Amino acid sequence: IPTQLGQLNHTSSAFDLSWNSLSSAIPTQLGQLDQMKTEFYLSSNSLSSEIPTQLGQLDQMSSGFYLSSNLLSSTIPTQLGQLTQMSKYFSLLSNLLSSAIPTQ
Repeated sequence: IPTQLGQLNHTSSAFDLSWNSLSSAIPTQLGQLDQMKTEFYLSSNSLSSEIPTQLGQLDQMSSGFYLSSNLLSSTIPTQLGQLTQMSKYFSLLSNLLSSAIPTQ
């Protein structure tokens, strides 16, 4: 995923790279898409490594945050707790995540 996509910071909905064959780590720069409100989809790829803590900066998100069906590992970052506007469709299923779900 090109890091330059983080410069699309006026995008407020429909960032969808799902169902591809992407196999890199999720760039931390995607946390700069801080105007995103709905539909952030990176599901059904082969994305690996950890979930970047910077995705917690997408604090305007209200629905449609999908990182499911990848190869993401490690723990769920507590920074995702900053997505306090999220009311529906938050999915991290079918990854290699470990540990408890953060309570913060």
